[in-house]
Amino acid sequence: MVNLEKWGQRISQSKWTKVYVVLAVAQAVLIVAIQAAIASQNTGQASSLHDAPSAEFGINRSTMDNANDSYNELVLATKRLNRIKWENIAFIGFQAWFCSMTVYQNAPEVISLAVLNVICAILGGLEVLDGKKWLFNIKSLNQKYNLDISTHFLQTAVYLQIVLTVLLVLFAIAFLYVSYMVVREFGWKIYKKIGPDVEIQKMYRIFQFFVLAIKIDIFIEFLVSLFYFIQFAIETDFNWETWVQLVIMILILPALYFGRMAVASESYGRMILFIAFQFVIVFAFILMLRQTLEPNNYWYVWICFVVLGMAFALGSSILGVWTMHNFGKGLAPYVQRGDKKKELPTRHELRDQNSVSSWRIDDD
Repeated sequence: MVNLEKWGQRISQSKWTKVYVVLAVAQAVLIVAIQAAIASQNTGQASSLHDAPSAEFGINRSTMDNANDSYNELVLATKRLNRIKWENIAFIGFQAWFCSMTVYQNAPEVISLAVLNVICAILGGLEVLDGKKWLFNIKSLNQKYNLDISTHFLQTAVYLQIVLTVLLVLFAIAFLYVSYMVVREFGWKIYKKIGPDVEIQKMYRIFQFFVLAIKIDIFIEFLVSLFYFIQFAIETDFNWETWVQLVIMILILPALYFGRMAVASESYGRMILFIAFQFVIVFAFILMLRQTLEPNNYWYVWICFVVLGMAFALGSSILGVWTMHNFGKGLAPYVQRGDKKKELPTRHELRDQNSVSSWRIDDD
């Protein structure tokens, strides 16, 4: 109940915060619906390719002569379309995460979300190029091997991808402007919370970026690992790499929460463990990258996700070290959650209390 009240206060604190959240919800609803439709079309196209060679040539796959080459190329196309489907699902996960993030508003988060939205629009453009490429490839297979494979599903997916990209660009532009207006309102909020102490303000900014990195890691580390693991487990048998990725994936969310609690308690030991685990995640992404870079694997967007995952894991480690450097310097009261906030009064609150008590008249 307290969280709902707090969310309501954050959303309704100004005209621009309301516009910001409404825009995020509208984007999430539209993009999720379109991505789901694209995933459905890609799944339909992959299914139509599965038995195409045997249907066209009228013979068993094992006895094909001229059909063998077309079969191999169609297998590659089918794999790629199935993987595009999982990329669509990953984008849906991103939109759900993005929408949830807009409730927790501070300047670093608003700026970062605007930048991530621009990156999302760029990836949407890559989706269009990739869709057109595979549409051309399937049409070429029809001509090369005298096949008659329908490309209706993929053609529809390409049209939807174009609509998706246009919407993402428009939302990205709108978010850049609205984010600018929202950020202008945050300077006074930080001053009211922390006071005029410039050093505390600097340390608090570093803390905000560290928490932001943790929130981004929820998507870029956990959800990307989850989607990749599901797809990889479907296609291959479990081996040592699969088990390593599974164990690390299960530990990601507890580790991120652990890192946030390490800051609140200013525990050097906990923070060092958090930083060390980020390097373990980098190792998991290296394994993932090695698999995505195999010949004929065609995990283009996943390669981008994996590289981003490694970058953010390293960035979280650096911010963790930077935040740990500020332990014991007066930041603790400003980074508490729940009832802990009342237990540790801030310098600003103590200064106000001292100011009031200094003007109190002694009755004796």
